[in-house]
Amino acid sequence: MKLLLALMPTIFLVVFGQLVTLWRVGTLQVVNSSEPSLSRLWIYITDPWIMLAYAAVFASSATWMFVIERYPLSLAFPLHIGLTVLLVTVASAWLFGETLSLQRIVAILLILAGVIVANHS
Repeated sequence: MKLLLALMPTIFLVVFGQLVTLWRVGTLQVVNSSEPSLSRLWIYITDPWIMLAYAAVFASSATWMFVIERYPLSLAFPLHIGLTVLLVTVASAWLFGETLSLQRIVAILLILAGVIVANHS
């Protein structure tokens, strides 16, 4: 339980960064869909919201260092990845209407089962 609490800032910041990036790229792509790839890339990376998303991901790296300072990487990393995948998938389906197919649900359940087995072994 302590590991899960320690991971929450890292997971929250990564999920926030992913969701904001998805939102902004989707919005900016519609507006600038005729631009060449490098021009669109410049528009993306100079967008204030995407900069904020990248700052959040950078901050998650800092919080991650405190997690692996106290917990074994072999326990923290699978839990971090499993919960991040779960939260990003559910939030992107809820916020952006992405499809949550049976295959995706089964895949997420298998990932979480793997995390549980790894943490109990």
